[in-house]
Amino acid sequence: MNKINLKYIVLLCISSIIFSCNINEEKSDAYGNFEAVEVIVSAEGNGTLTQFEIEEGDRLKAGQHIGVIDTVMLTLQKEEVLANIRSLGSKVMSIHEQIAVYEEQHKKLLNDKDRLEKLFKAEVATQQQLDEINAGIAINEKQLIATKRKIKDSNRATLSQYEPLSKKIDVINEQISKSKITSPIDGIVLEKYAEASEIASYGRPLFKIAKLSTLKVRAYASASQLENVKVGQEVTIMTDNSNGEMHTTKGKIEWISAKSEFTPKTIQTKEERVNLVYAFKVKVENKNGKFRIGMPAEINF
Repeated sequence: MNKINLKYIVLLCISSIIFSCNINEEKSDAYGNFEAVEVIVSAEGNGTLTQFEIEEGDRLKAGQHIGVIDTVMLTLQKEEVLANIRSLGSKVMSIHEQIAVYEEQHKKLLNDKDRLEKLFKAEVATQQQLDEINAGIAINEKQLIATKRKIKDSNRATLSQYEPLSKKIDVINEQISKSKITSPIDGIVLEKYAEASEIASYGRPLFKIAKLSTLKVRAYASASQLENVKVGQEVTIMTDNSNGEMHTTKGKIEWISAKSEFTPKTIQTKEERVNLVYAFKVKVENKNGKFRIGMPAEINF
């Protein structure tokens, strides 16, 4: 009886070992790594970085002000254009002032004419005096007409000059606004490529930022594995835990490559004999910050 029990115990142990081996040999459907959508922010102007207050690892909000490129030259250019605009305005104003003077002269001449006509009737003033005042009024009226015509021509000329100057002001204001460095998204600074007091040129990278609240797992699978997989499908993501077990979470497939490629050296697929695989991405919420860029992950469909 003891021999029989011992036989059963040995068989049970062998079965357990075989079963455990089979479990360990089970593989996930796909393997990959976490990655984030990274944004490289570049300078949109030329000049010294008078302010650049960020460090790698800083958390930024979208639109947060973090630096300034020197705008002294742009400000001087703007002042020069504004001075030209003021000069145009002063020319128009001088013509208006000239018209005002002629109009006052016209009023005075009319009053003088009325006074002389009364004196002429009373035979106190002469015809010559009356003729002179009428000639003065005629000259004054011609001066008014000519000056008013002049102001119309001046307005057209001023408008033709003002419009391009106004557009130039808009361009300079836009350049000044782009000299302010802001964060395009909510995220964490991954890399910093410049320091305050350095010279920035248009297009020079300043820093790299990534949104870590949502990550993506880029993985690879064979064509046969992806036959019944589609965009929007929910899958299970598994990552290593500190206790040796697997942490699981859900994700959604958001992209599947239409083009096959050779299996990357760092990636294994369920069917190792297949050389050509298709890349796909799974979107995963990273609310608690558990997942990190580059962390390995396993995927089950």
